[in-house]
Amino acid sequence: MGLFRSLKITACTLFFIAFVVGQVAVADEQELLILFMNDPHAHYEAYEIKGLAGLSGGFAKAQSVLTQQRSLATRQGMKSISLMAGDLLMGTPFSTYFKGTLGARLLNEMRFDAMVVGNHEFDYGSANLMENVKGNLAMPLLSANIVNHNSSYPFQRTAVLQLPGFASKIILIGLTTDQTPIATLPSNVAGLKFEDPIATACTLLKDAAPEDLVIALTHLGVDEDKKLALACPVIDVIVGGHSHTALFQPLVENGVIICQAGAYAEYVGKLTIAVDHGKVTQHHGELIRLTSEIRDDETISSIIKTYREKLDKSLKRVIGKTEVFLEGSRSAVRSDRPTNLGQLIAYIMMTNTGSEAALINGGAIRASIPPGDITKEMLDTAFPFSNTVARVDLTGEDLAHIMRQSYALAPNSGGKLQSYGIQLVATANGPAISKIGGRPFDPTAVYTVAVTDFLAQGGDGYLVLRDNKKNVLNSGLLVNDLLTEFIETHKVISKDVLDAILHPNSK
Repeated sequence: MGLFRSLKITACTLFFIAFVVGQVAVADEQELLILFMNDPHAHYEAYEIKGLAGLSGGFAKAQSVLTQQRSLATRQGMKSISLMAGDLLMGTPFSTYFKGTLGARLLNEMRFDAMVVGNHEFDYGSANLMENVKGNLAMPLLSANIVNHNSSYPFQRTAVLQLPGFASKIILIGLTTDQTPIATLPSNVAGLKFEDPIATACTLLKDAAPEDLVIALTHLGVDEDKKLALACPVIDVIVGGHSHTALFQPLVENGVIICQAGAYAEYVGKLTIAVDHGKVTQHHGELIRLTSEIRDDETISSIIKTYREKLDKSLKRVIGKTEVFLEGSRSAVRSDRPTNLGQLIAYIMMTNTGSEAALINGGAIRASIPPGDITKEMLDTAFPFSNTVARVDLTGEDLAHIMRQSYALAPNSGGKLQSYGIQLVATANGPAISKIGGRPFDPTAVYTVAVTDFLAQGGDGYLVLRDNKKNVLNSGLLVNDLLTEFIETHKVISKDVLDAILHPNSK
């Protein structure tokens, strides 16, 4: 009996020891909740989203989700962080009028832990970015690959988060697209160099400790994020932006988890990871859509309301009416087919400068205008950039090159051109110019062409336009102002008015 009892005790003891060891192993594995947004483009207010009832999206609903998810994580003994993956600015009058001060205030109130610099943060100039965004943020504004002309770094390159009770040190690195110089006016990024983000990350992270959790907060686009994952597997998680991709389930490339939450504050991204000594052992991700059923956070709503009241004094003014849907959606204006809004604004640019043709990049047009009253706010939403109109001389050969370059761009590229006065025909090699201003095209002739100052300076990669243009005359006229004046003059954009412009030879 004594021996049996002794053996029994020993067995129980071994079981207990095994149980304890197992519990210690589980305790070493900790969960972390990563909440994220990207590319809100100043869509701070709720708005109508196609296919959804009521007003959806916006920062007040996002804050309700963030608060609820953080609270749930706390109850489950889980730590959480919140990240913004760039392009806070540009897209609504909130950005046009307040230049980032409202966006920064909202991010502070929403308790984000870090933000990466997006290309559109530069659209009001680097001085505005430094003063109104960086100067007002209570969190790190990251970008490791932006360098000043004197080799200093204008933004924090990395950040370290050490959460109480969370074993792993969290290393954040911010990466901004190196295509920024061709995505904004050159003057907006004067004195700055955008280095290769992937090479930068690999260099900076080469000494990262195995027990560190490395998160890349990027504004590169999902395709570049995949390349980053292949080149730099020391990264554990990439929270990205720029391509406006709604990844309802995270991608995994080379063992690296890649997340992105669409655009325009339509979603809050949620990634839960299990971490053991810096290694991610499990993950689960989803996007939470900000539908009208989600209540608005009162504090965020109150802040937005204050700014909205300031806007309404000027923006609710009705300047005219349209009987026709003016197509300016992202997918339409960034394709190879013309849209009536793109052609209309090109026509207005052409006639106001006495040119033979006109070009505007599709990325300059940010929204459609539905039938009904047209307010100043609608125009500021459709044309939020402060682009002016320039008249330049181009040879027919250069103009043909520019049109071929537009055609060769990938779908959804902001460099896809909308035009007026340029008649194209289909060929085996893509569209070719057949007429300019109604006359047969001559590649040796010189044509006067109206373009935005953005394009004239080589924006969207149109270097032939930048380098070969002659007799430049910058009118100083804003695209937005010209469209406003046209609508006020005509009062109503009817089908007949639009047909006379778009199809001048049809009668």
